[in-house]
Amino acid sequence: MIPRILISSISSSSGKTTVVSGLCAVLRGMEMKVAAVKVGPDFIDPMFHSIAGGVKSGNIDLYFTDEKKAAEIFDIDTNGADFALVEGAMGFFDGLGGESDFASSFHAARVLRAPVLIVADVRGKSLSVAAEILGVVELAKRRGGGGLKFFVLLNKCSESLFGRLKQKIEEICGVDVVGFLEENKSFKIESRHLGLVTPDSVPGIKEKISEIAMLMKKSVDIEKLVSAGKLCCEKTNPSISTDLKKTPLVKIAVAKDEAFSFYYRENLELLESFGAELCFFSPLRNEPVPDGSCALYIGGGYPELFWSELCDCRKSSESVRAACRNGLPVFAECGGFLYLQLLGILSGTFENKKHLVRFGYAEFECMEDNFLLKKGEKIRGHEFHYFDTTENGSLFTARKPGGKEWPCVQFVQAAECMKKPCCKKKNAPFRKNIVAGFPHFYFPSNPGIAENFVNAALVYDSLSGSESCSSCASCASCGSCGIF
Repeated sequence: MIPRILISSISSSSGKTTVVSGLCAVLRGMEMKVAAVKVGPDFIDPMFHSIAGGVKSGNIDLYFTDEKKAAEIFDIDTNGADFALVEGAMGFFDGLGGESDFASSFHAARVLRAPVLIVADVRGKSLSVAAEILGVVELAKRRGGGGLKFFVLLNKCSESLFGRLKQKIEEICGVDVVGFLEENKSFKIESRHLGLVTPDSVPGIKEKISEIAMLMKKSVDIEKLVSAGKLCCEKTNPSISTDLKKTPLVKIAVAKDEAFSFYYRENLELLESFGAELCFFSPLRNEPVPDGSCALYIGGGYPELFWSELCDCRKSSESVRAACRNGLPVFAECGGFLYLQLLGILSGTFENKKHLVRFGYAEFECMEDNFLLKKGEKIRGHEFHYFDTTENGSLFTARKPGGKEWPCVQFVQAAECMKKPCCKKKNAPFRKNIVAGFPHFYFPSNPGIAENFVNAALVYDSLSGSESCSSCASCASCGSCGIF
């Protein structure tokens, strides 16, 4: 088992990402190979981990998968590392629906058998912070976490206050206080409507992380944390294979840039494990869909910040339209879904509602056979968006753990093709070739979706190619659309 420590807090916005980023940089400076993993369905925190640690970062989520599978995913994501940092989500016990510690950081710490570093924000407090820490330790014991080892880092804390609090907290709570970070406004990472801003939006982010690391080396007992992380060293999943990739069989284009950056690492690697060669391109830099691509994946992100730029990138947008029109299997999530509507590829209009429209975990049941899943099959994921559209679709029924449900996801042919059916290639294998909606699916919760997507690309590769008109029955005059 790779040495690890889980970094959590009593509440959100206590400085977890700052601390994890700093620790990544410190450990890397000690010539350690660092892996970083985020608990929960977060896309942005792993981007900061990657910059700080110089490594890919992944996610584990105990709602998306069971405990055994989550542990296996963790082993894969941390394979080859000397040390793993796990960033918790929200507060330590905050789990499913706010009423349970299921899928919480506490749950993850138990599954991974990881020591826990509590980042305690002491701004505006003194000894009261001991009550908060003691509450965490005692509640963990009552809920079956008596074997967990806790450490504390005081954030937004002066050196003088640290000197007064350290001994008191250790005496009252029975934990080691390993250090502190002074408040520094330059370290603050701003937020926007979906959470933290992405690293590319933070001026001098690498320099900021380096400065945090320098301070941590002076004010935090790094060796104690490293030693604590080595407490859990026996291998729990010795038979798991960490060699996911196999010889590429088919190219799948993936839109990836500042506008489209919300992808689960595990989703991409699972596609590769079934034979996909992922070919990244940037719509924001006017790059076309890569030649030879046989499927298209457009993830979420912040495309709403770049609407005008994306519209101006004619070469890229026309290549996306052509891919959809020519029958490539296309899967688009959230921001990617809105992008297809922006380009007129999908029907419907959208607007910013200025508040969260649908939020949180859900299980998605497929209501119609398609190239990703069969009717009745299910996959887990989440929705998190401020925009809504007049055409959400009904390919899936989303069900939250509390019972609320709603229809979602379009399953269609490109809007241009629905109006002029003859513009599809004769041998294109899918009458409906676009699956697009607000949900972000977590592929490991049903790996068949990744296998089916790759197989759809293979089918397209083998059957497409004719430029002749389809001569479909609904076409008034074969070839009248003027496209072929």
